Amino acid sequence: MLRRALVCVAQGCVAASLVCVGLAAERDQNAATPNIWGVWIGTAGDPNVPPAYRNTPWPELEFTAWGAAESKRLTTPETPDECKPYGPMGHMSASSLFPLELARTTKGIVIMYEPSPLPRRIFMDGRTHPEDLDATWLGHSIGHWEGETLVVDTVGTNGRGRPLNGYLAGAVYSKADTAPRLPVSDQLHMVERFRLVGGGEYLEDEITVTDLKTYTRPFTVKHYWQRRPDLDVLEYFCDDDNRGYEAVDHSGKAQ
Repeated sequence: MLRRALVCVAQGCVAASLVCVGLAAERDQNAATPNIWGVWIGTAGDPNVPPAYRNTPWPELEFTAWGAAESKRLTTPETPDECKPYGPMGHMSASSLFPLELARTTKGIVIMYEPSPLPRRIFMDGRTHPEDLDATWLGHSIGHWEGETLVVDTVGTNGRGRPLNGYLAGAVYSKADTAPRLPVSDQLHMVERFRLVGGGEYLEDEITVTDLKTYTRPFTVKHYWQRRPDLDVLEYFCDDDNRGYEAVDHSGKAQ
């Protein structure tokens, strides 16, 4: 008992010292901000959503030589790299197939997208992008509030994520999907402006993409989500050893 008491006293002293130097608890960076928190589902593909809250179409884009070659590589029925993690744009695609959840953390915001194994983290504690940034799938995101609008700046992606416009059905049965893929490179710079619209029922994300290795000019699109407190973000698993494509004959029947 004496030993346990001494351990408790020691732990108490450590906790007290952490409080003194300001390390015991971190301030909530998102207190008193617009209520963007909770589960949302993208409006893309939902015919019941009002037109004002549907994703804007991709603009007509001109590729660089590298971008054109990468787009051609990705525009195949086999949908290469279909199980690789999403990049930040794919994470915010606003597809109606899967929900995402926005949650507050002590250092900012975390966004969990159901089909993605990686959480997207947005730091809101005043930091800047590191000069020696290591490239990652989702890059490095920092944000701040401008009134009722959340502004997020993302750099440092590895350029290996899925195309901006994804895959039709995200599977190997996409023979009819001949739209040019919109790839990204490791030079992607993405700026987002989130705001509540439709009386708070919808969340708008205005996304400006600058990737001059892939495209000749920046462009902007708007993506939308509908608030869905009745949904949960569940587990999802993508298998790289998907053999369904080879198992389908020309009649569309499984062999």
